[in-house]
Amino acid sequence: MIKLLIIDDEPEVRDLLSIMLRTYPDLTIIGAAANVDEGVKMTLEENPDLVLLDIQMPEKDGFTYLEELRSLKIFPGIIFITAYENYAIRAIKNAASDYLIKPVKKNELFDAIERFTIHSGRSKKSDLSELIHLLQKTKPARIKLNTRTGYFFVDPDDIMVIEADGNYSHIRQISGKTELSTLSLGNLERLLETGTFLRVSRSFIINMKYISRVDRKTNICELEYEGNTHQLKIPPQKVKLLEAYY
Repeated sequence: MIKLLIIDDEPEVRDLLSIMLRTYPDLTIIGAAANVDEGVKMTLEENPDLVLLDIQMPEKDGFTYLEELRSLKIFPGIIFITAYENYAIRAIKNAASDYLIKPVKKNELFDAIERFTIHSGRSKKSDLSELIHLLQKTKPARIKLNTRTGYFFVDPDDIMVIEADGNYSHIRQISGKTELSTLSLGNLERLLETGTFLRVSRSFIINMKYISRVDRKTNICELEYEGNTHQLKIPPQKVKLLEAYY
C-alpha cells in the first residue's frame, strides 16, 4: 500500500488529484497540504512513501520543502507538479526524478506512480541530494514574485529598493519601473541574498550596491543608477550598520 501526500497551494488541484487517485489500486492519500509548512508537518506525522509536490507556491516553494526534508533526514519519493517548464525541469530530468505538467492528465499521473513503484528500491536519499545539487547549479538569475493577478519575473540585481505596503511590497527597479508584489517585506527579506540586500527599517529593503550617498545628520540614504534616484530616511542605528559594510 502506497501512502501518498499531496502538496499544492491550489485547492482545485488538490481536489482533482484526490479524485483521480481514487481508482489507483493499493494507494491511500494520507493528506493534502496547501503549503510547505503544512506539508512538512504531515510528512512528519504520516511518513508518506510518495509526495506529489507543486514547485511554485507562495512564500516557500517546493524546493524549500526538499531542503527541510533533507535537514530532517526524511526521504520519500517525489513526483513534481508544475504549470510550466522552466529551469527546474532540466534539473529534475537530470536527477532521474519524475514530473507532471499542469493540467495533470490521469493516465500520466498513473504512469508516474507506476514508475515510482518500479524504482522504489532505489536510494531516495541519494536521489534527493543529487536533485538539490543540480537545482543549485542551474538556478537562474531571475526570481518569480506573485502579484494580485498573477506573477512577474525580476533579476535581483535590477531591484533598487523594496517598500512595504501593508502585507504587500512595491518592487522599485533600476529602470524606474515599479511592481506590486503580494509577498510581504519579511518574506522578501528571506528570499533575497543577505550581504547584497539589507532591511534598513520596518518599511524598506535596499540593494546596497546602489547606495550613492548617506547623510548622517538627516539619516537620509540615497540610491542611484544612471540618473534614477531614490531617497529614504532610515534609523540612526542602520546608518551605523551601513558604515560597517563599507
